[in-house]
Amino acid sequence: MRKTLSTILLALTVIAPTLITPAPTHATTNDVPLMNIDCNSPSINFSPEYMIDNTDPSVKYTGVWRSESGHPLTNAYNGTQHVSMGGGYTVSYTVTTGAYRFAMGYVMRPDGGKVSVFYNGQLLGIVDTYAPTLQKNCAVEFYWGPGPGKYEFRTMAAHNPLSTGSRFFFDFVNLEP
Repeated sequence: MRKTLSTILLALTVIAPTLITPAPTHATTNDVPLMNIDCNSPSINFSPEYMIDNTDPSVKYTGVWRSESGHPLTNAYNGTQHVSMGGGYTVSYTVTTGAYRFAMGYVMRPDGGKVSVFYNGQLLGIVDTYAPTLQKNCAVEFYWGPGPGKYEFRTMAAHNPLSTGSRFFFDFVNLEP
């Protein structure tokens, strides 16, 4: 009996690693229809007339968020970002007229968590903001001719298995009429 158990354990140590797929650096949850989820996307126009900083009063927050600015935040638009401190918190922006292009930006980090993306209360998908190294100018682009309405990121108390945390780093809104 002991020899059979040892043989099974030995077989599992050889076979099991081939059955376990490693966690991706960007979760497959990022494949969401009607949205482009990318960092440094060439389709985002970073001209100042199209950028709205995360500190602008038109960007609304619920829950516990920490505003960060200054060095070493050269990774964030205007050197500022808001960091969520838990799950269930929201950051939203309401588009009042139709837009040619609309995006909400964030920073990906080793301690990035997952966020749900909503439009007028309807869940559109889940975005994993984990990256093994810091990545700036990341955004969820709504490329379907987004109409007026409330666009929202809702933080989750969940993260990629490779992430060291579940924080979310909100950076900017990009609105191109």
